[in-house]
Amino acid sequence: MKLSFTSEAIDKISAEIIVLMHYEDDVPFKNFLGVLDWRINGRLSEIVKLNKFHGSAKEKLLIPSENRFKANEVLILGLGKKALFEKDHISQVLDYFLQTVERKRMNQICFSLSQLFESQFDWRNAVRLLLSKLIDFKTIEEVILCEPAELIREAKRRQLQFGPNIEVIYY
Repeated sequence: MKLSFTSEAIDKISAEIIVLMHYEDDVPFKNFLGVLDWRINGRLSEIVKLNKFHGSAKEKLLIPSENRFKANEVLILGLGKKALFEKDHISQVLDYFLQTVERKRMNQICFSLSQLFESQFDWRNAVRLLLSKLIDFKTIEEVILCEPAELIREAKRRQLQFGPNIEVIYY
């Protein structure tokens, strides 16, 4: 298992699939979803306007990147209303999206956990939880976490240990 940390722009990262998370009431799109929508010429906004995707909990939308991202596909996972999302829900979110990625037989995934947590402590715990869950998903060989540079610096400074079978790379 390979775990990479990068602060590179999400549309510049090579991966089989990028997983983005979306709160139902978080419009207009910001951050990674804003970049995605811009790169695909507003198609995501159009899908939402046509009520084909809302971002409700466990709702999924799979979009081909059409060479506008380096990833082959983009999976958007709905999280429901932001006010109702609690950090305890991260375990269910991780299970749900890892199962989805495994069903697609994807070996390399890219996503961000920082959009879900305001504190570095909660983010580190979520990364550890992710790695503990990945043991059950044999098809996933590489995870690329696209995170702010300050989180990556802190993880590297703390020399976070993720286990003997995990190769950690910081970009």
